[in-house]
Formats: sequence, C-alpha cells, structure tokens
Amino acid sequence: MSLTRLLLPLSLIAAATTGAAETRTLPLSWTPPSGETPGPIDGTRALLVTGPEGASMHLTSKHLTPGNAVTIWFVALQNPQLCQKNPCTPKEAMGMAEMETVAVNGGGTVVPADGRIEVSAHLPAGVVDNNLFETDFVSPETAEYHLVIHDHGPLIPELAADMLSSFRGGCTLESVPPHYPVSARSDGQGGPNTCVSRQVALFVPPAAAN
Repeated sequence: MSLTRLLLPLSLIAAATTGAAETRTLPLSWTPPSGETPGPIDGTRALLVTGPEGASMHLTSKHLTPGNAVTIWFVALQNPQLCQKNPCTPKEAMGMAEMETVAVNGGGTVVPADGRIEVSAHLPAGVVDNNLFETDFVSPETAEYHLVIHDHGPLIPELAADMLSSFRGGCTLESVPPHYPVSARSDGQGGPNTCVSRQVALFVPPAAAN
C-alpha cells in the first residue's frame, strides 16, 4: 500500500550539481487545521529540486498517526506575485483562479507504527493529469510550492484505493475547505472520515526569498 518511492530524475540531479536547477530544503511544519501548534517540526525535511523540466520533492516526516492513509500533494502557484502575503495563504493558493495553480497528488501511503514516512514524487512540466485545476505546468522555476501531507484518517479497506490516490477519498464533503475548487469535492469516493492537510513545506520563489 505504500507510495512507490520515485528517484529524482537524473537530469534534475545533474542540473542541480551544475547550477542549472534550484535545490532547497526546509523542515515540514504543522498546519493550523492539524490541531498542533503551527510551526516547524524538528527532525523533518522537505527537499525540492526545480528546473525547466519540472519539480521533484523528497519528504521525510514523523508524528503522523499510525494506520492513517495520507496523500502527498504538489501545489504549485504560478503567479505568486499576485498574493497579498509571502508565502501565499491556502485560500490564495486554492481559491484564486488567477494564481494558475497546479494541484496534483504525488501518491499515497499508510502511516506505519512509528508514525514516520519517507516519500518522493516528480511533477513534470506541461499538461498535468489529474490536476485539480484546468492549468498546465509552465513555470516550474518561478512558482511558489506548497508540499502537503494530507491525512485521510484511519484506512478503510474497501476505500483504500481512493484514500491513497485522491483528495477526498474516504472523507466527508464537509472536510473539504470551502475555498477549494469544485473538483476537490468530487476527487475520490467520500466516506465517514475527516480529511485534514496536516503538514506542509512552503517554498517561495528564489527571487522572493532574497
């Protein structure tokens, strides 16, 4: 049931070593809806590599609930300069069409007994399958990235496939934030659990971070 660990594309790794790609790391942080005190989580790490051909991430996290299904999300805001805050707020990221946001599931896993996960995913530039928005990924080097661990609650065996591959799988309609696109409400078969985006790493564009 675990997410297939994807190696970062060799071309992106090579580009990173020659300066043609951007490599950044941050700790993951608790989100306000998580119920934890918002802020960085010691011992966690989010690696982001971006280049002309797309973006890759590798997340190492902990303190997740054993037995819960989680999905890993790439959220790329392609017009972050339009946001009022730096980094952009979740409402700006997911509720403003002019952001040209790309939001796509990078895979899912069931949290093991120690509450730790280590996962990787790649988002190629161009047309994005299963994107929650009708946008193409055309600005991988200048986008703002929100890398999200989305918790679907305890695994429900008969809904396992959807809980590991969609936004709403296994969860109530009410647990989808109201500012999210309509597509998020229909992405996956619903169920009795409450979905919560529990951890996030926020990467502002390199120019904005300077």
